[in-house]
Amino acid sequence: MEYSKNDICLIDFNPAKGGEIGKLRPAIIISGDEDNRILSTVIVIPLSTTIEADALPYRLTLPIREKLDKVSDACINEIRALSKIRIKEKIASITLEEEQIIRKSLCQLIG
Repeated sequence: MEYSKNDICLIDFNPAKGGEIGKLRPAIIISGDEDNRILSTVIVIPLSTTIEADALPYRLTLPIREKLDKVSDACINEIRALSKIRIKEKIASITLEEEQIIRKSLCQLIG
């Protein structure tokens, strides 16, 4: 299956260690399309239904869309590289505006 940057996919984050996000949950693919075609891993930002208001640059709240049936926070500070075998299905996509906010937040986090 082919995945693209800005897709929201269901991803199996188990097993989780320590304070890592776990379980089957949506995540945003943020790695570039060329990398997604040639590498066996993707870079993702997991989503959580625990909403923390005004939490940028750590979290960005995303409204319901397509098959994302709950308001969710993109947990920007939980960015991870994962094997593609963890990806189950595409359920939605983020907008270009949301991508720009996430990109700016990542730059703030890594300083």
